[in-house]
Amino acid sequence: MFALPRDSTKPMEEAIYEFHLKLFFDIDSSTNHIPNEILSKDFTGDPDDQIASPFGKVVFLADNRTLAYLGRDGDETQVYTVDTVSKKVNQLTHHPSLVRSFVVDPDGSLRAFAAVAVPEKNQRKSRLEGDGVFLWDSKLFPLQFGSFSPMPLLWQTEGHQIRQYFLNTADGPKLFFDSRQSKPAEAVDLSDRKVATSGGTESWEDEAMLRGSSTLAENPKDKSLVMFPYALTNHPMHPERYAYYNQPLNKNAFIRRLAAPYGLVNPNTGKVEVLIDAPHPVSERYEGGDALWGPDGKSVLIYTLLPDAPADPPKWVEVDIATRKATPLGLPKDWHPIAWAADGKSLILSGKDGKFGNVPRTSSGWGKFVETGAAKGFNKDWPVATNGQKLVGVRDASLSPPELATYELNSGKVEDLSNFNPQLHQRKYGSVELWHWPSTSQKDAAGFLIKPVGYKSGTRYPLVVLLDDNTMGRVGEPYLLDASWQLSGHAIQMLAAQGYVVLYPREPILRDVVETDAEGKRVREYLESAVAELDKEGLIDPKRVGLSGWSRAGYYTDYMLIHSSINFAAASAIDGGGVEYNDGMRAFSDDELKHIHTPKLLEAHGLTSLVWLAGMADRMTSLGKPNDILYFATASHSTTRPLHRLRSLGTHLDWWNFWLKGQEDPDPAKADQYTHWRKLRETQKSAGKLPG
Repeated sequence: MFALPRDSTKPMEEAIYEFHLKLFFDIDSSTNHIPNEILSKDFTGDPDDQIASPFGKVVFLADNRTLAYLGRDGDETQVYTVDTVSKKVNQLTHHPSLVRSFVVDPDGSLRAFAAVAVPEKNQRKSRLEGDGVFLWDSKLFPLQFGSFSPMPLLWQTEGHQIRQYFLNTADGPKLFFDSRQSKPAEAVDLSDRKVATSGGTESWEDEAMLRGSSTLAENPKDKSLVMFPYALTNHPMHPERYAYYNQPLNKNAFIRRLAAPYGLVNPNTGKVEVLIDAPHPVSERYEGGDALWGPDGKSVLIYTLLPDAPADPPKWVEVDIATRKATPLGLPKDWHPIAWAADGKSLILSGKDGKFGNVPRTSSGWGKFVETGAAKGFNKDWPVATNGQKLVGVRDASLSPPELATYELNSGKVEDLSNFNPQLHQRKYGSVELWHWPSTSQKDAAGFLIKPVGYKSGTRYPLVVLLDDNTMGRVGEPYLLDASWQLSGHAIQMLAAQGYVVLYPREPILRDVVETDAEGKRVREYLESAVAELDKEGLIDPKRVGLSGWSRAGYYTDYMLIHSSINFAAASAIDGGGVEYNDGMRAFSDDELKHIHTPKLLEAHGLTSLVWLAGMADRMTSLGKPNDILYFATASHSTTRPLHRLRSLGTHLDWWNFWLKGQEDPDPAKADQYTHWRKLRETQKSAGKLPG
């Protein structure tokens, strides 16, 4: 599934995209198939749902011919099936609101689905969007902020938080659970500024639990369902009982309010029972995962804490449905099951560092865990799929674009399946090396150093440092055309092609200092030591250094501009930053902003991001600090649509060239852009605060 712009002559937010759903290959075939287009749909995006797509959650049914998916038609998302041979489409739901997840039986009939509640007309939201005015109603939102913040008001007007679950019956959809049954008995203290701005509000809790984390898994035998979360106001989990919730990173209002168990749903009556009376941790990135039924339907695998062992860490267990007895699988840390093997007698496992393994299921329980190795070149950050004999994943390298590949579990053979972008194999790249430097705050300071195309030893080049909020992690060598997860303006190889050295560092370890004063200080030392070492090696011109950060790394960019000894020539923050993250998300003070002498580009994705960043931009402007805003009303956090990406990457290239090299693109369409930037430069000159 992919999107291409169809009408690029329209304004950015009105551009029409063609989304294509194609069948590319059969993993059991010895040769790749010519792509077979199943469906094509025009879609312009949705400002209320930045990741909206006309196709989503695509799954094959048991006939290996029919696809079920969430399809967008107008303003609503419904469940559809499509025959990949005849191309016939069948709509399974006609719900009056957005459907978010579904279960379709092997015969193509709908078993169950979850949808947001039918929204009530929200006059406040319409006024906010129409007038662009944010009202602070102290009666509705009695929060004690050190400075004005409209964020709780925005959260309260999102309108998509309430989730309802339905069984599909002969008489129509039957509601069996409503997320409003899940409100915690104990309310969050919103007078605590730290709590109120940390994501502990009811709106954020609903968004995380009921939109991003809710799951339905169907028993292959009796059609019963396991659902998560099944939280009830009158049945609290008491997270304080469990040692897991007393760890520093889990001891906050947000994580504790997500403490909820799995529910077991009777397919005939819709009655829901607690599967195990203990919470399933949702914040685990590697160990956790969705429930997985056993082949015989008599048991289900879940990741959970245990009520009779509250001091133990969470673990994967097999729950016998008849007795509710939980038997641990005995998996090591950072491993989780992804599927049953083809014979149904063992589990295929995935590990943190791209490794795979298995554990056999015996008549007496679970056997010994065995690590089977890693698929060479597989990118650990992309999910894998399997038929029990072969794994399908994404294979790439720093100079090799991502392609789908198979990994044969028995032989370890890796075979490429696709060749999506042959032109990317033919282009010239700047060399990429994993570079290490001395740092007092980080034992293994490392990142990718990209040298310019046509690099000449002894020449000092302008440098751009790109920060990605630990998206890349500490291991792996992903394809670096732009960034590990294609982070909008992070134009890595485009910069290399235009004569820049690029440093794409692995983020330092921050878990022990996150949300403390030491967080920014550690990032500062880490980056200052890197730039100093590049200067020492004669690779860069220290008077022409740029810095950009995405998401939380946008805050690191702000911190560096305020506190660093480096006199950056230009900077940008992409969908992050704009406020002091470690002091209640407050706006930066004038005293702090007075230390910024660097022109800054602020890229906002969506209304919430615009509020943060525009607040900082307004204060910078009032203080005579040059800045500009690039706004995408419908872009996702890391942009996915082609025109969004083209605009973000292109504007960033123009920004770096203008401030670091004094160059302008002669394209007449960009005349207004450069007129504005030249005025910013004159403002900076008159203030006597030129970088470098």
